[in-house]
Amino acid sequence: MVNQVARYAMGETRYIDFSDAAIRAEAKDEYVRDLRDQRYPDLRFRFLKDRQRGAWYTVRDGKWQKVADWPRCGCKEMDARLSSLKLLCAGGVHPGAMLRALYTVGDVVSWYLERHLNTATISKARKASCRSLAKNWLLPRLWGVPVDQLNTAMLDKLLVQPMQALVAPATVCNAYRVLSAGFRTGKRLGLLNVNPLADVRFTDFGLGRLRPKGAKLFPRDVGWLMDLLAQRLPKSPGSCLLALLMLCHGTRIGETRQARWDHFDLDAGWWVIPAELTKTRTRHELPLTPEVVALLRWYKDQQSSRPSVYLFPGGHGHALTGAGASLAIAGLSAGDWSSHDLRKLARAGWQHLDVNYVIAEQLLNHAMPGLTETYVQGDLSSLKRQALEVWHGVGAGGVDGLDLSRRFGFIVNSL
Repeated sequence: MVNQVARYAMGETRYIDFSDAAIRAEAKDEYVRDLRDQRYPDLRFRFLKDRQRGAWYTVRDGKWQKVADWPRCGCKEMDARLSSLKLLCAGGVHPGAMLRALYTVGDVVSWYLERHLNTATISKARKASCRSLAKNWLLPRLWGVPVDQLNTAMLDKLLVQPMQALVAPATVCNAYRVLSAGFRTGKRLGLLNVNPLADVRFTDFGLGRLRPKGAKLFPRDVGWLMDLLAQRLPKSPGSCLLALLMLCHGTRIGETRQARWDHFDLDAGWWVIPAELTKTRTRHELPLTPEVVALLRWYKDQQSSRPSVYLFPGGHGHALTGAGASLAIAGLSAGDWSSHDLRKLARAGWQHLDVNYVIAEQLLNHAMPGLTETYVQGDLSSLKRQALEVWHGVGAGGVDGLDLSRRFGFIVNSL
């Protein structure tokens, strides 16, 4: 009895000839925790609690470290992986990199996803998108495919064709880009001998050239859209101001929904979006016109009964979620247009008002091409303010502006 208790407490290690059938047989003995094979002195298998799954461990820098999951990575696959590692070692690859060599497509995707999710400069939205594509498409369909066997035809059969039957080509392209980036990074870091997608382009799969989504709002729609927001503002101040700030400044929904009151200097007339909230990871400074300042002061008064550090608070002291922001915009548009259509409309309005291209791109906080960024480094604040003053006013040259003073006169003229 004592021996059984000791076996259970310590976990017994048993030597077998590794095979999936042998591992399943040993799973019936609850006292066996680890399995070894005399042929592989640097390899160990350990059962998880449910004993229907386990993990492979190998020695790295003198310590046992996990390298794969079972039964996802079966015995034959692990044997092939170890053979691949021996070849890499013979070719002079450093043992540290050798132990993390990427044998299957699943290895590549899992490794790249872990690396991507731990990169501080990548936005939460981008990380969530990569995680979703990996979990729902890349891993289920390509997990066990050896890297050296992947080719264009196989990728088309296993991933591209099944995806394009269910989702938009843009989503298929995003999945392909994640996969391609994983191979490219693995090859560059010496974890892959070859990048099987090095000469493959997404257009090779025959889904046509991806085009941006068509706009659903145009400069001719400014009038009725602004009248709609002015009419609904008293009853739905949060949703309407969210839409107004995006339309007034061309900001992204993620930047706008997370706006804090300490990002605004209402006396000086500036909205400063911190780098960590922007897609380009650069600090974004936007001039505030007097009309927008008046709207913000009015809105802050509406929040006085339930103050928050956020303009658009969500639950538990956080900002409004992405889903909540999209739902707020959908409530205004009845699903006919999205938050990105407001950003597109702002850009189209600036173009019709002959706003300089560089000024418009800076207002959108688009990343500038190399030479443009090199040579355009002066302070363009006054030109950005002039552009927004025209856009927020009655317009110019026969082109309608937002006319904030007239449409929101009950607010603007009272402060």
